[in-house]
Amino acid sequence: HANLGVIYRQAGKPEASVKELEQAVSLSPSQPQFLNQLGISYRALGQFDKARDAYERAIAADPAYAAAVLNLGILNDLYLNDLPRAAELYDRYLALAPGGDAAVTKWVAELKNRKPSGPATLLSKKEKG
Repeated sequence: HANLGVIYRQAGKPEASVKELEQAVSLSPSQPQFLNQLGISYRALGQFDKARDAYERAIAADPAYAAAVLNLGILNDLYLNDLPRAAELYDRYLALAPGGDAAVTKWVAELKNRKPSGPATLLSKKEKG
């Protein structure tokens, strides 16, 4: 179900993706990779609260799962406009990323210089699967 959900999302079928990933999570509720993928699919549908919940559940299942930490940071940055939470999550991700991550380091610097009232403009960010 998880692989099929990812394939559906990659094929531009986010509703089918969510259905399969929800099934995968129901069968393995503590699998952080499934929860992370479900969060990505919810985000693609604009269901940001559900995406946040899925990422948070992934992190609760494995606090060292860097991909979910990064994706939750991106969600808070670009979609929820919670810049302090995004900065906190990016810093946490960088602490988990072996050897660092130049792109995220740049995002953190840009975030610190960003005006809080403006919408997020870092459109090149991509979720980690």
